[in-house]
Amino acid sequence: MSRILSLYIIRQHVGPFFFGVFVITFILIMDLLIRYIDLFLGKGVPLGVVLEVFMLSLGWMVALIVPMAVLVASLMAFGRLSADNEITAMKAAGVSTWQILLPPVTVAVLIVGGLIYFNNEILPDSNHRLAGLIIDIHRKRPALALKAGAFNDFQGYTIRVGKMNEKDGTLESVTIQKKNPGKESETIVARYGSMEFTDGGASLTLHLRDGEIHGVNEKNPSRYHRMSFYTHTIRIEDIGSELVRSEKKNRGDRELSSADMLERIAGYRKEIEKFRKELFNDATKGVSDRLGILDWEGPRRREGERAPKEQITLRTYARDISTNSSDLSSITRRIRDKELQVNRYMVEVHKKYALPVACLVFVLIGTPLGVKAHRGGAGVGVGFSIILFVIYYLFLTGGEKLADRGHIEPAVSMWAANVLIGGLGLYLVWQTTRETTFIRFRRFGRRRSEEESP
Repeated sequence: MSRILSLYIIRQHVGPFFFGVFVITFILIMDLLIRYIDLFLGKGVPLGVVLEVFMLSLGWMVALIVPMAVLVASLMAFGRLSADNEITAMKAAGVSTWQILLPPVTVAVLIVGGLIYFNNEILPDSNHRLAGLIIDIHRKRPALALKAGAFNDFQGYTIRVGKMNEKDGTLESVTIQKKNPGKESETIVARYGSMEFTDGGASLTLHLRDGEIHGVNEKNPSRYHRMSFYTHTIRIEDIGSELVRSEKKNRGDRELSSADMLERIAGYRKEIEKFRKELFNDATKGVSDRLGILDWEGPRRREGERAPKEQITLRTYARDISTNSSDLSSITRRIRDKELQVNRYMVEVHKKYALPVACLVFVLIGTPLGVKAHRGGAGVGVGFSIILFVIYYLFLTGGEKLADRGHIEPAVSMWAANVLIGGLGLYLVWQTTRETTFIRFRRFGRRRSEEESP
């Protein structure tokens, strides 16, 4: 296959690829805007910070956008080539389906390598910075995040509001707890109230009506007092009206590279092995204690003797066995928790490689589907892309949840979609090749028949 033809096929993918990138990015950004608009408006976040959130969000978006855009490009490019009978002309010139498929497959392999690097080197830091920024935004003016029916903690106060009118700031069924370490803690209960911001939003003032104050001394709980009030005012200073940037120290599984997660997994597995040895030793000890009690107590029962001291010792052994059983359950739970943590990390490790490989899978499935749906144009290409990617994403998210809970292996959960869709793509490509060969054979046989006829 000539280099010019290869470049021509690749060039047909460029326009649809960037079209897919634009459409998918727009959809994801709109979804992100809907998700965070209440947070941005409620917290009074500056425009620069909003743009930073969107820029950092592009990290995880790229991991989804690029594979889907590859699928759009394959469907639309080969659909157009087929509609213009260029695929037929290539095959008539002796170019096989596999040769036509080679240029986009080669580019897809390069994209796979680039995405693997991106997912391990760039994406973790992007997710880490995004997570820290979202936390800082939530901390800004926490009173604005006051939710009715929930406990809201900030500045040493825990506030619960039964009902709240966000328009005028009126409150009903207000409960406030204020803890003073080493001193008296207070619980304030009021039937009605209202809130207002002063000092440019730096202070929160709560005006309470018709309530009581209950105080208990932590050092001496017997000292308790109660005071009723008709009106009571609480002023909370420095509620964080300005966005304070901080450095998030701990990293979640999506904020780590595969190498970092594998290192943590190795540590968890060592802990699991340690707990299993401890579980085996404790279980063996528990069995030995039971057997010892039976051997020691059996003859006594047969002789009908009553020994109060021995009965007390027997109860002590029984209590020790009960404690031992509780310890065994605790160790078992620890092992289970560590195993689930290993599963969560392994899911993320496999995902960092499975999603990039999806680019190659989508080329294999998109090429024959594009040829078969060549008359639909861009609409059919995008429609097929959405359907296929939704199926792929359902496999991915469903498998992730099952693997996180330990129902299936992480490798199976992350690679099942690639294997199934890739296998279907190879079958469709083979079927296309077979149909072409069959057509050529029939035409060749018909031509010979025509030449032999008088």
